[in-house]
Amino acid sequence: MVDVNAIRNPAIALGGLTGLDCAFTFHYDETNNIRRLHLTPNGLNVRRPQCFVLGGIAHAGLAPALDFEDLRAAFHLQRSSVELKLKQLGKGDFLALLDAPKVYTFLNWLNDSNAFIHFQVLDPMYWSLVDVIDSIIAEHGSKELIGIAPLLKNDLYWLLRNDPSETAEILGRYTYPDVGRDRRAAFIAELQVILEVRKYLFPEFNFQMLKGLLKIAARLESLPYLEDERPNVLIDGFGSFYLHRLALFKHSTHILDIEPSIQSFLAGLDLKDGDAALSNFSFVDSRSAPWVQVSDVLAGLLGKLFIFARNNDLGEIYVSLSGLNSHQRAAFDTLIGLVDRSTDECPAFVQYVNSLEDQRRLAAIFNF
Repeated sequence: MVDVNAIRNPAIALGGLTGLDCAFTFHYDETNNIRRLHLTPNGLNVRRPQCFVLGGIAHAGLAPALDFEDLRAAFHLQRSSVELKLKQLGKGDFLALLDAPKVYTFLNWLNDSNAFIHFQVLDPMYWSLVDVIDSIIAEHGSKELIGIAPLLKNDLYWLLRNDPSETAEILGRYTYPDVGRDRRAAFIAELQVILEVRKYLFPEFNFQMLKGLLKIAARLESLPYLEDERPNVLIDGFGSFYLHRLALFKHSTHILDIEPSIQSFLAGLDLKDGDAALSNFSFVDSRSAPWVQVSDVLAGLLGKLFIFARNNDLGEIYVSLSGLNSHQRAAFDTLIGLVDRSTDECPAFVQYVNSLEDQRRLAAIFNF
């Protein structure tokens, strides 16, 4: 049995979150759901995992009625279309999509609908690697290290992020995350060598802090999250991210696209809100749920945005955004306006599980 308040209450206290007792109707879809990330003899089962996005549309109270024929008319879909998909509105990367007339029409329609948008974004490789930092801090027990944990996680990820194949090879040698006690010292020593070789990637302060943390790790007797784990399994599903949303907004209604693995995961938890069964969510066929179809388009567009942020540094981002044509700029401004309107309503509509560097890039985009 899982009481969602055990998830909800600490999240509210830690994040100072507000507005979560309001009743919203959330519709969801997802993009870049690799379902499982693991190490194989040839590297990662997904060569370059992209950010997983779970998101969509939120309404205060009940969602207004929406028929697929309304979508067909609004976006001039072919008569043969049975549901709305991003590829019907535009194709290509984030910048190309901004230049697609139907994408602007979609964003403008969404803006006029007075709906909010919500999303969670997860970088699978970042999430997989932070156990190294969490293990060191948990075993060492230093409050000072807890305070700079996000910086240390960012820098470890920065050390290993640019060559997924090489990173997978390193992790594979230690059946990560099941490094174990016998190989712990060798694993930390290898990270120390890589850090020295790639010192040029870091400001001096960041380099010294990460170097110092790895020195601490070399003296520890245990790395708790890197022992007695499932060998070579980095991520075994995204069910916990769905659960977090259901728990955080327990007073709301959640309507999700059918995803058998998530349905099975949630069904096995016996979810409770105190003594009562939690029954605030349902899974539906997207063909019968137009707001889920709208969520599909939005999640896909956001996924392209996060890839753009992940693959370009701040300078490249500024150059690209400064060069937007009038059509792109109109679509971009409408998208940013939707994000701003939504986070003004409830900051918890948006959640990031990615590195500080990628959050800085996204902040630069949203504030451009």
